[in-house]
Amino acid sequence: MVFYVMPSHTPIQIHSSSDSKTSYAVFFDAGSSGSRVHVFCFDHNLNLLPIGKDLELFLQTKPSLSSYASNPRSATLSLSDLFHKAEATVPKDLCPFTPVRVGATAGLRALGVDASNCILQAVRDLLKQSSSLSSQPDDGQAKPDGL
Repeated sequence: MVFYVMPSHTPIQIHSSSDSKTSYAVFFDAGSSGSRVHVFCFDHNLNLLPIGKDLELFLQTKPSLSSYASNPRSATLSLSDLFHKAEATVPKDLCPFTPVRVGATAGLRALGVDASNCILQAVRDLLKQSSSLSSQPDDGQAKPDGL
């Protein structure tokens, strides 16, 4: 079971600006052992293109978001560096066209719905207030994948 921060029912749309032959997508995996960010670059056929020497930017941090159950706003501080590095990887003119999604798994599920939703709302707020990447709000609740 996976909790998604946003959006819960909308498939990811990969768009590029009309002048660009590439597009990007940013995925955060907030797992039970820590948080990871993956940034991918695609051509117009959605083939992966290298970012530097690799096919993706991959960074991770510890501890997991579930470690911040008593202070959800601190959870955003743990992701802040990952958000900034991910955003810096995407060309500025493509940021508004670059979807960002956050998935959270077992660690948050173990906290229960109320604590999970508080942490996920803090992450939504971080995206809304300080990211130029394209995030679309969901209905405000953590949901298991597939519902």
